[in-house]
Amino acid sequence: MQTWPNVPSKTLNMRTSLVVLTPEGESFNPQARPEGEDPGLLILLHGLTTNGVMWPLRTDLVRLASKHNVVIALPDGNRSFWVDEENGLAWGAWVGEELPGILRRTLRISTRREDTFIGGFSMGGYGAFRAAFNHPRTFGGAFSLSGTLDVSEDAFRLRQPDLFRIGFGNPDGPRLQDDLVERLHLCERGLQGDLPCPDPAVRLFAACGEGDRLFNQNATFVEAALEAGLNIEWVAAPGVHNFRFWNEWLPVAMDAIVGNPKQF
Repeated sequence: MQTWPNVPSKTLNMRTSLVVLTPEGESFNPQARPEGEDPGLLILLHGLTTNGVMWPLRTDLVRLASKHNVVIALPDGNRSFWVDEENGLAWGAWVGEELPGILRRTLRISTRREDTFIGGFSMGGYGAFRAAFNHPRTFGGAFSLSGTLDVSEDAFRLRQPDLFRIGFGNPDGPRLQDDLVERLHLCERGLQGDLPCPDPAVRLFAACGEGDRLFNQNATFVEAALEAGLNIEWVAAPGVHNFRFWNEWLPVAMDAIVGNPKQF
């Protein structure tokens, strides 16, 4: 596990940090890889009350990076919901555009969309699907575990009024570009205007515990995604909003979206 504490970002106009896991582990040496075996990239986004360090501490990510031959990058996004904040920083552009380019230049990884993925839990699940919607040329697949997938839900908005105002710009409702469910409805009817519609070729996976307070949000999103013709796999399983559930379903999500198992 590598910690990159001072990564300069033109998008954020500041330095930020991330954790990086490589499939070779401690023997990481990109120049020693055989030709044609550059690993893929998986960007994993944390939730509202955690940070990027929590993923490797609480899950089996080191083994999964090796199994799937991917570099796993875990950026810190504070409490941003991974959006281009109305009154803050452009976190969505950072993870969807600038960060993949930095990692590709630094680590000699695949530049193909089919080898580039994004995922997350809770707030990060929302951020992952938003990035897949907005950057279909970057990501070939995305997954969400217990994601906050319907940010227009009144119960969610009323729980987080300050975050809603800073990130989404309006305490009474999200901006259209941030409302994934409404965007799906508009895309289905051809009324999306200048907003990009999700690419049906991008594979999606969503899982949520049946005892999670975000379960109805997930079911609403999945229904809209299926109506819009997206390629989404949906799992509703026993569980609540915690790392026990995410540990159980992270390997399944990676099998579904990343695939390409290869042991080092």
